Amino acid sequence: MTFAQSATLALLAGLLAAFAVDRFRIEIVAVTGLAVGVLLGVVPPGKVFSGFTNPAVITVAEILILVGLISRSSLMDRVADRLAPLATSELRTVALVCCLGAVTSVFMNNIGALALWAPVALSLCRLSGVAPGSVLMPLSFATLLGGTCSLIGTPANLVVSGFQNEAVGRPFTFFELAWVGVPITLIGLVWLISAAPHLLAARGLQISAEDQDQARRFFAELEVGEGSPLVDLSIAEAENELHGLIHSYLRDGRHLFGSRERHAVHAGDVLLVEAAAQVIADASLRGKARLSEPDKVGPGETWVEAIVLPHSTIVGSTAHTIEAFSNKGIRIVAMATRLQRIEGRLADLQARVGDILLLRGEPGAIGQALEDVDCLQLTPRTNFADATYGRRILIAFGGAIALAATNLVPPELAFGAALLVLALGCDLDLRTAVSDLNWPVLIMLAAMIPIGDAVASTGLADIIAQRALTSIGSTDPMALIAIVLFTALAMTPFVNNVSAAVALAPIAVAIAQTVGVPPEPLLVAVAIGVSLDFITPFGHHNNTLVMSIGNYRFGDFPRVGLLLTISTTVPAIVLILLAFG
Repeated sequence: MTFAQSATLALLAGLLAAFAVDRFRIEIVAVTGLAVGVLLGVVPPGKVFSGFTNPAVITVAEILILVGLISRSSLMDRVADRLAPLATSELRTVALVCCLGAVTSVFMNNIGALALWAPVALSLCRLSGVAPGSVLMPLSFATLLGGTCSLIGTPANLVVSGFQNEAVGRPFTFFELAWVGVPITLIGLVWLISAAPHLLAARGLQISAEDQDQARRFFAELEVGEGSPLVDLSIAEAENELHGLIHSYLRDGRHLFGSRERHAVHAGDVLLVEAAAQVIADASLRGKARLSEPDKVGPGETWVEAIVLPHSTIVGSTAHTIEAFSNKGIRIVAMATRLQRIEGRLADLQARVGDILLLRGEPGAIGQALEDVDCLQLTPRTNFADATYGRRILIAFGGAIALAATNLVPPELAFGAALLVLALGCDLDLRTAVSDLNWPVLIMLAAMIPIGDAVASTGLADIIAQRALTSIGSTDPMALIAIVLFTALAMTPFVNNVSAAVALAPIAVAIAQTVGVPPEPLLVAVAIGVSLDFITPFGHHNNTLVMSIGNYRFGDFPRVGLLLTISTTVPAIVLILLAFG
């Protein structure tokens, strides 16, 4: 193995490990890896920015803009109102939400599809009396399945299509993956609709107030007032009185330490309490303690729950440093988080992906702030955009999909034309749309593409392919498809699916060239394998989000996802062989 090959392998392993740890921003990891690749000589300086001109990156950016326009219109609210009469039982609600999520994910990235339908699913659950815990995880899995059916269902498909174009001179057509994606999606939907509600019974967020109290616990600061029943109680006794856990307590702005049994609560003390939202509200209403926030409450202020999305600009920020909230008079009065050690004050907690914020402020200001920082509002949305606005966006989006699906023009040109039409019609402010893009994901994708090219250009992919074939001991096409698919399945729970596709696609091409078989079936195996991510809550951002919204435990995911993975993987191997072998 040459120095360039060894350096590329070490670089790729280091990047995958850094992505798997999930402690660093993904775009920083990818750009750092690209810089190291240039210093090591495995990425030519002239190719450093080639990823930004790659059709996959351009198409993803265009689709993100279109999805953002649809989500900001009132189209989805009107759809939810019309769907309510159909969600009359648990089975119907799960079937309706899963089918809509899967179909929508065919035409947009799966994170966008989940962001569109999660608030609708919660509203339908409230109207039908169905436990959200029975619906949200199936919705997430359905969006991942739907993403396997088209070229734009997930960015990983576009990445694999790029390698396909380099290998055989043509990319995948818009619906070419549907030969495999549609059947396994239907199989997966049948499993989710019939089995998931039973497997998730009494798991995750339930509809009753008592169960919600036990499911989702917030951290909030409570200030003890004069005459409170908490005064003169020990910290341990105060916990029993509040039905929560006190993580820290302050007096005159200073932390108190020592035995929880000896310290007595005084009037004016501030307690950092972990409890259910209703418990915190009851403590304030019954005079036990009040939320430690300004006494002045503006007219028309409301309470809103919002979840931190993977691309949110506030990820890693502490509560008191988020200017998008403070400048609009919005207070973070409580936070639900599972991913960090609780120390200090509420303002010191860092926002993490999947955290739920309880905000207080003027409704319009909250809506604008959440849009600015890319957080998803969980409570019912209010949008006063005119009806024709949503229709115009839908028509432009549908036209672009039709052009791309019929191969009349490449996808990046079709969706670019849709954006141009909307901009000329004054339905799109391009400057604002570009600034609101999910740049961390785009930068990561653009930085990883030259590194993926290096896997092939240095000859590393050929060496890995030869050694893989030696260890497999078989050149049977079905065996090769199965090995590539299972490798993708094993990698994607720990690495985001785009990075997994970038790493595996050149190896799949090299294996095909070594054996003398077409690369299409192995590349399809990569695309399908990196999307079937159902076993862990951290392998795909959709799963991380519904874990937080639905208050699932780690074990709930393999409980539903393991059999779903088996039921879709085995047919996928056969279908890939029949359609592409």
